[in-house]
Amino acid sequence: MAASSIASAVQWIAMQIANEANFLLPVEDQVDILQYELKYIQQLVRDVDSPEEVGNSQLQILMERIQKIAFRAEDVIDTYILEVASPNNEDGNFPAGRVRSLAQTFLIQQVGKDIQAIVTGLREAFERLQGYQVPKAIAREGPSNDKNRSKQAGNYKVLTYAHTDDGYCVGREDDIEKLVQLVTGMNYSREGCSQEVRVVAMVGAAGVGKTTLARKIFNDSGVKEHFSRVAWVTISQHWNTKDLLLQILRQTGAISVAERISFKDLSEPDLVAETHGFLSENLHLIVLDDMWTKEAWADICAALPLNNGSKVIFTTRNNDLPSYVDLNCVVHQPTLLTGEQSLVLFKKIAFGDEDIRATTDDFVRLGTEMTQKCYGLPLAVVILAGLLRTKRTLGEWKDVSKTFRSLLLKVEGPAHYGKSVYQTLMLSYHDLPDHLKPCFLYLAQFPEDYVIQSEKLILTWIAEGFVLANENSLEDVARQYLNELICRVVESDLVTTEGVLIQLHDVTREFCVAKAKDEHFLEVLPPNDQRVGTLSTSDQLRRVSILTGGTSIPTQISHIRSFIQFGVEGSRTTSLRGSWTEHFKLLRVLILYGVETHDGYLPETLGNLKHLRYLGLTKTSIKTLPKSVGNLSNLLYLEYELMWGFEGKTLPNVLWKMKQLRHLYFHGEVMFPEGLKLHTLTTNLQALWGIKGICSEEEMERMGPNLTKLGIRNIKSQRLLDAVFRSPCMTSGNLVKLNLLWTDGVELKSMEPLYNHCQRLRWLELLGKIGEDCPLHFPPSLVTLILFYNKTCNDPMAAAGRLGQLKTLSLCLNAYIGAEMTCNVASFPQLMELRLQHLDNLEEWRVEKGAMPQLKKLRISYCRKFKRLPKELKSICSLQNLELWQMPRNFCDRLFRQGDKTLYEYRAGSTNNKGERGEDFHIIQHISLVEFSGVLVEEGDDEAKC
Repeated sequence: MAASSIASAVQWIAMQIANEANFLLPVEDQVDILQYELKYIQQLVRDVDSPEEVGNSQLQILMERIQKIAFRAEDVIDTYILEVASPNNEDGNFPAGRVRSLAQTFLIQQVGKDIQAIVTGLREAFERLQGYQVPKAIAREGPSNDKNRSKQAGNYKVLTYAHTDDGYCVGREDDIEKLVQLVTGMNYSREGCSQEVRVVAMVGAAGVGKTTLARKIFNDSGVKEHFSRVAWVTISQHWNTKDLLLQILRQTGAISVAERISFKDLSEPDLVAETHGFLSENLHLIVLDDMWTKEAWADICAALPLNNGSKVIFTTRNNDLPSYVDLNCVVHQPTLLTGEQSLVLFKKIAFGDEDIRATTDDFVRLGTEMTQKCYGLPLAVVILAGLLRTKRTLGEWKDVSKTFRSLLLKVEGPAHYGKSVYQTLMLSYHDLPDHLKPCFLYLAQFPEDYVIQSEKLILTWIAEGFVLANENSLEDVARQYLNELICRVVESDLVTTEGVLIQLHDVTREFCVAKAKDEHFLEVLPPNDQRVGTLSTSDQLRRVSILTGGTSIPTQISHIRSFIQFGVEGSRTTSLRGSWTEHFKLLRVLILYGVETHDGYLPETLGNLKHLRYLGLTKTSIKTLPKSVGNLSNLLYLEYELMWGFEGKTLPNVLWKMKQLRHLYFHGEVMFPEGLKLHTLTTNLQALWGIKGICSEEEMERMGPNLTKLGIRNIKSQRLLDAVFRSPCMTSGNLVKLNLLWTDGVELKSMEPLYNHCQRLRWLELLGKIGEDCPLHFPPSLVTLILFYNKTCNDPMAAAGRLGQLKTLSLCLNAYIGAEMTCNVASFPQLMELRLQHLDNLEEWRVEKGAMPQLKKLRISYCRKFKRLPKELKSICSLQNLELWQMPRNFCDRLFRQGDKTLYEYRAGSTNNKGERGEDFHIIQHISLVEFSGVLVEEGDDEAKC
């Protein structure tokens, strides 16, 4: 209903009071009264806005009225600030003692009248709300407790839910075993006949666990060993055939990231032919997740040869699809969980490990009763358990149980949701604290099956004013919000050094999109829908997400706070120049992702968007930003990245005007024809990434202690590099990610500042010469270490091997110029991936007992003097993948001789391996997949490269 809208309005107005005090000074008393009335009614709305009241038409009308008033309050304050801050209003900040103009006096009087009308409306609504009995279905805390709960969220374990491979999978063990045997075998007995199995379909209702089951099979070690090429792509209701084919080519190793750029220019028939040709030569498994229609299969099937023992697995809700795809398709329908299995899954999530409630009869009894109402749907069980995970007392559990029973009787969700899933989502949503509801609804803006980068997501929440400030930074508070959402209703796929990656289940997203539209929070224009003109013109429409390319900016909507557009390959948005900014004056968030325009420019009037706080231009064709971008005085976040194939983006020297800027990201080559000053940004800046050699020594020394991410390239002087390492941001201990590249003639002389001060650093990338007298010392917190072109004589394995949390190590382009290196006993306890590339002098690598016990992937390339693999690799049982690219002929022949072939692979246990085993073959015979790509051409060798 209205709770999320009022919460958003209260938080935004409070933030405006804090940030725009000078502008609001003449109407300070009126604004204080407005804020008080909004908070007053917020408490009552929180109590009345219950799932038990869904369907109460009179209350619904009243809530919509309150929502309109809250929206009106935001509009009045935002418009007033916009008018006062106008360049035409020289005395906008109304300093004391200054005589006001007639226009200013009229503006103050008008906003005072508007606020009084809003306050009157709120008081009338309050009187009417008092006539409703406050339900006690779900016990709620007050606003202060909501904050405390989000503070506590930081202590929750980040969960991965059932549809991810690492999530909870209960009651499927027998199914997994049978399906793995089916997929890796050649034949399937059906009614006494033996038939070749080419296609396996997972068919069932939403939330039954189709994707979970497919993911378990896809990641099974036996399956990975059986197939030489595997790929997983998501089809969804809206798909792009070329993009799907490119994903398959990329995942199966047919093309590299760089080659993908040129392949994008191929026609669809040519891409089909390329895909078919490559897969025909390789035993492959392709998983097509979430396929809805026959048309989707028709678009892609010609690229998938199925006559060489290869397999296709697809998941679908469409019962008619398997017989259309293949008459001999094996259909597997995941069964619903039994009551016992549902309770096991419920306990794992609701109680976690060593929770005393799991052995308490009353808690277990209530859990059993509620899971029975989930009717065996895993997704419903997971959502319900996520909600009850946050409830600590038996009374709270009883309240949830009562409301859940009521919802199952009163609320009829759309048939395709599955009633129990829809009701558990409704229950979980209504139980969210007010400040988390807009954060959840904000997820509706992303396309189906989109992988969301949490670090970007939380910055949009901050820009929208959803995040309540406390003693922690806004970013830390937002991460706590995200963690609580993950524990309750949002699924987490993977935790990386860049934060959590999340992906909504289809059903969760459908609920989120519908709820966002019902509450006038956000409207989504889906792919292939060109009806931009049909978007609501109501002043209640706050946010728009366009998931289709080739559309124009909808200028009929004038009160929106967020506009996001996702481009579609092959389509172009009409020019982004023009007067559209005049209609978006209250905009806070502008995101263009993958958008290709006809001219590549933004309008000069972009700088008029006074309230803009987030500007994300990711993989677009926008070649330059207008000078007026410097007028965006409230901008907190700026990201600028060109799409592949576009070069030479330029920026004017105006960023120094954006004194509130907290995050600045550049990707690729950025040119500053007028130079670049950053001296005014040093206090608030938290991320400075992709800057190319333009910071002065003085600016670097002023970089404040709040900086957590720093990336500077093309450092051309020794003085500037030294300034980086003695800057406050380096000595503060707050850095978590650091990337530095310096040019020839500059060298790193000491790593002591890194080792002594950067104790929170998780990602370190150093590109440039390290001095001969510079010992290698790395912060113990590192998870990722990348060294390029360092030309160090000190064996990096000695220092890096002591890093207990290190998971990824890359030594490239003569990072080390010695001939020998050693991984000491028990070194690299957590290392999972190691890359050695272009180490021209390396001849011998020793691995001592117990080193790298967790190593899964090893890639060695272009090491022209490397003689042989260390024999101790054979004792690393975790090693699954070995890639050898452009290595010397003698080195390759010691492992596997294949005559003149320069591109081949060996798979453990496969009968298809050809060629003669070399004397060092025993070192690699346990590895699931060994890939050889090319042989280095030595002097006098006429053999051509692969």
